[in-house]
Amino acid sequence: MDIQAPLVVGLSSNVLEPRLSGGRIDGIGVYTLALERHLGHLGIRTRRVGASFRRGTKLIFPEQADLSFPLPLSVGVGWTALSGRAMPFRKRVEQGIDIYHATDYFVPRLKGTPVVATLHDALHLAHPEWANPQFRRLKNWTLRRIAHSADMVIAITHAAVHELVDHYRVPEARIRVVTLGVDEDWFEVPSPAFVRTTLERFGLRPGYFLFVGSLQPRKNVRGLLEAYDALPAFVRADRQLVIAGKYGWSVPQLEADLRVRRAKKECVWVDYVDRRSLRALYAAAGAFVFPSLSEGFGLPVLEAMAASVPVIASDLPSLREVANGHATLVPPGDHDALAHAMRLITTQSPDPAALAAGRAHARRMDWMTCANLTLAVYREVVSVGSD
Repeated sequence: MDIQAPLVVGLSSNVLEPRLSGGRIDGIGVYTLALERHLGHLGIRTRRVGASFRRGTKLIFPEQADLSFPLPLSVGVGWTALSGRAMPFRKRVEQGIDIYHATDYFVPRLKGTPVVATLHDALHLAHPEWANPQFRRLKNWTLRRIAHSADMVIAITHAAVHELVDHYRVPEARIRVVTLGVDEDWFEVPSPAFVRTTLERFGLRPGYFLFVGSLQPRKNVRGLLEAYDALPAFVRADRQLVIAGKYGWSVPQLEADLRVRRAKKECVWVDYVDRRSLRALYAAAGAFVFPSLSEGFGLPVLEAMAASVPVIASDLPSLREVANGHATLVPPGDHDALAHAMRLITTQSPDPAALAAGRAHARRMDWMTCANLTLAVYREVVSVGSD
């Protein structure tokens, strides 16, 4: 292969399939779309590669894919993990691409086509109690096996490298760090009229505490509620708690609690917010609070910084790296420390210089840099394969 010729890159597309995502793109979907768009700006042709999936007893082919595996990914990848052989029916995909980039943990073993895999974190292996319990043990075994199928692995923070080595047992020599980015529109200031309309729609007053993320155990929304409850009554009366995120898994009691609190107007839970309205929610927030127990990256932290909102986050290695000194960090799981940080931020006027520095830091974390570094990984893999 001529490594100077434009590459055709296959990108995982099941994360973009509306019948699987319900039309709500998660962090991996945001990453995949950003790569697709910015690689295109670099002259790289991308093709979406999907796989069929089941709805009951019916096998459905993806709408978003240019190329597809006829088997569900879980079946095909599971088969390769057990057999050590290449993915069944791989030729229909391989003949249309020069390199495959698995952005979604499902790493197919191909034959003659290099594979790059982005492993966003090792949560499933390091903290299985926080992961989706369905077929957990089998999934974890499969994840370990298929990680070794990749010619190169991308870690999205430097902090994640040792986790990938320890839990996936991927040699560090095969890991490259490519951090994520934040889209330019998060830096755009919504019009005051649209912000006002958005707040009226959700029954909000400016200056609230805002959390953005799915409801799942590692996000520690329960801890956020406990910290908020510990604030003085006059603070809670003045500062609403706004939780923007859909239900994930394994927290049914939290979901029920949020519904009760929402009915009593003790907090505002919005289970889905479109992108434009979310920008308005950031714009009117008094502080962004991100109390996660585990994070691969933490894109909402950069989004909040882009919107010039003070950030309180857990002192996790990944969030420490992403925030880069522009957030108040508290020990993960320490709800008293979280409540103290939230109380303290209500007693201080925002520091314009500090917010500007955080915004400038977020601007440096852009998707074009991510795409350029990812392309360098592709070139490296293709160059090694052609030797």
